[in-house]
Amino acid sequence: MDLPRNLLCILFFLLVCTSHAAHSEQAAAALLHWKSTLDSRSTSNLSSWSPANSTCVWFGILCSNASATTSHIIGLRLPEAGIKGRLETLNFAAFPQLTELNLSRNGLHGAIPASISLLQALVYLDLSFNSLETFIPPELGSLSNLVDLRLDNNNLTGAVPYQLSKLPKIARLEISHNYLDKPDFSPMPTLQIFSMYSMGVNGSFPQFILECPNLTFLDVSWNKLSGPILELIPKIAPNLTYLKLGTLGELLVLDLQNNPLNGPIPVEICKLSNLYWLNAPGNNLSGTIPPCISGMAALTRLELWNNQLEGELPATISQLHRLMYLLVGFNRLTGPVPKDLGQGQPLIIVDLSNNGFSGELPPGLCSGHQLQELVVNNNSFSGLLPACPNLTYAWIGQNNYSGDNSYVIGKYPILRGLDASWNEFTGMIPSSLHGELPSCLTKLQLLYFVDLSRNAFSGEFPALTSHNCSLTSLHLANNDFTGGFPSSLSYCSNLTILDLGNNRLNGEVPSWVSHKMPSLKILQLRSNMLQGCIPWQLSHHSRLQLLDLANNQLSGSIPRQFANFASMIQQSDGFYLGSTHILLTYSNRALTPYSDRIDLIWKGKYYTFEKAIAHMTGIDLLSNLLSGEIPTELTNLKGLQLLNLSRNNLSGGIPNDIGNLKALESLDLSCNELSGHIPDSFSGLTFLSSLNLSNNQLSGMIPTGGQLGTLNDPSIYSNNSGLCGLPLNIACLNGSSGSAENKDRDPGLYYSILVGFAVGFWLWFGAIIFSDPWGVAVLSCIDRVLNC
Repeated sequence: MDLPRNLLCILFFLLVCTSHAAHSEQAAAALLHWKSTLDSRSTSNLSSWSPANSTCVWFGILCSNASATTSHIIGLRLPEAGIKGRLETLNFAAFPQLTELNLSRNGLHGAIPASISLLQALVYLDLSFNSLETFIPPELGSLSNLVDLRLDNNNLTGAVPYQLSKLPKIARLEISHNYLDKPDFSPMPTLQIFSMYSMGVNGSFPQFILECPNLTFLDVSWNKLSGPILELIPKIAPNLTYLKLGTLGELLVLDLQNNPLNGPIPVEICKLSNLYWLNAPGNNLSGTIPPCISGMAALTRLELWNNQLEGELPATISQLHRLMYLLVGFNRLTGPVPKDLGQGQPLIIVDLSNNGFSGELPPGLCSGHQLQELVVNNNSFSGLLPACPNLTYAWIGQNNYSGDNSYVIGKYPILRGLDASWNEFTGMIPSSLHGELPSCLTKLQLLYFVDLSRNAFSGEFPALTSHNCSLTSLHLANNDFTGGFPSSLSYCSNLTILDLGNNRLNGEVPSWVSHKMPSLKILQLRSNMLQGCIPWQLSHHSRLQLLDLANNQLSGSIPRQFANFASMIQQSDGFYLGSTHILLTYSNRALTPYSDRIDLIWKGKYYTFEKAIAHMTGIDLLSNLLSGEIPTELTNLKGLQLLNLSRNNLSGGIPNDIGNLKALESLDLSCNELSGHIPDSFSGLTFLSSLNLSNNQLSGMIPTGGQLGTLNDPSIYSNNSGLCGLPLNIACLNGSSGSAENKDRDPGLYYSILVGFAVGFWLWFGAIIFSDPWGVAVLSCIDRVLNC
């Protein structure tokens, strides 16, 4: 009897082994077939997928027991594998034991096949960051073991199947950054993480979220949700404020960024005692910040910037002893900042900018010795600044700080970025530390961005005590600095933007600027007392996109070598070298609280350019003592947008090829001694919207056509006695018509004809007179005519 029983066991074992082998072969065949349908250029990572290798050693394949003969595939893990293709060609029925399918961050396209529902053992499904499209198949709701589902960052459209809310074990659901409708789910008691940001969803806040008792992470930012925040007041759920708010008590992260949520912040939110991150910027929240916020004891990040909040910052905010990030900029908050703010708090970033705060910043703001970024610009702060030994960025511009600057920066020994513009600081910039300005400013070893413009600083720029200069952007405009061009800056080889405009600097522009500052993009020296010739070596700046030397006493001619400015030769594609942007790491998305500002005369008006300066190209030599002709070589600068040569002593004609400046938007040649005709090529300047040729000695007919037809202000051409035609309403004589090119040739032509006629006539007439027979006859004829 034992023999048949043993034979039966052996047969059963062989049957099981055969079955597993068959499943393994079926799975391998399915994978090889899928590989054959993928883009062949994207399968380099799948080179191990070959019948010559065991399936369990293939790249991205996880087996239950790779060394056993009965192993089966339980995971397909191919994130960022570079594969491109479709999912429909994969036979999912060949993987009955698959628990993990991760194909994120690839180039998959097409639809999500409903056959994925055949993977009934699946626990983890990640198809995020692909190009999948059409709708989410409702069949995914039958995956009863699914715990983690990620479909974010695709091109999915349509309704989110309600069947997903029936998944009995689902803990994480991410559908963000698609084109889906607002989900209409039933309560999901197992859900812990839910993300649907950047979907363009309209309407009220999804009610089912309020009925997810275990939710710990919620991100619904960058949508168009409306109504009071969280709909916690009776519009949706009258009892939510007391009863159902408790069901959200486990919430750890709440992200409501950039929705049109309006109304006040409800006091019920203070009951979220476990919340460590409240992120609701870019909404229309109004009213005050509730004092009960101290009840959110776990809060480490409070981000309410860019709303309509008003009133004072509640004193109770100082009781949040875990608070690290306080970001309430761009609101309507007023009054003093709580005097205890910072005491016992590990603050890292504080942003109070663009409000109406006044008074003095709390002296204990940095008592935790962790504050790295202080952003308080555009308020009415005054008094003393707090000592912050670990501060790396200080934005204190546009306030009411005043007095000697010696105490300002010395409190920030490792500072890397400083904006103290638009205050009333006074004093000189000293050359040594010793309680005045720190070595990070005079030695320039750490500091890479400085804006001290629009203060009352005076004196000369100090000599550097170190040659290790890290500066990339330096703004000292609109002060009272004196002396020559700062020779100390010759060690700042990384400078990209230098603005010394509106001071009292004198002497010459040094030629070493070109090779000592090879990265320079913007050189602003306007409104000083600089003299001498413009160094032609400036043309060596391959990256220079804006040169402003206006309102000085520069003499000589315009260097012809300026035609070599590489960044001005090609027309802008919108990606010129750009200005310095200081990015502060607010939350998981970078903000730009500061970008370089440059004052510039643009189209005849005074402007302060900020972010747009990144795309600006121009040369401004207004109000100097320059002479000679306009170099024809300048017409090589086809990417030039601004050219201002007005109020100089330039003579000669306007270059005929000026129409080559195809990107030109603003041209001012007024108040010079230019003569000749206006070239017809002006009509080819299709972007020209500001033109001034007045107060010269131009003559002839004003060209018409093209963009010139829109420039119909007579003052553009005024005080040129020889000009005629529209828009001057001065009629042109017959000899004044014609193209400029023909007119340039007309005088010589006329003179040649007249001389030829005179010579020929007298040769003929003289021969007649001095020949006796003919002379007598001609004179007799004349006598008869006169006697008639």
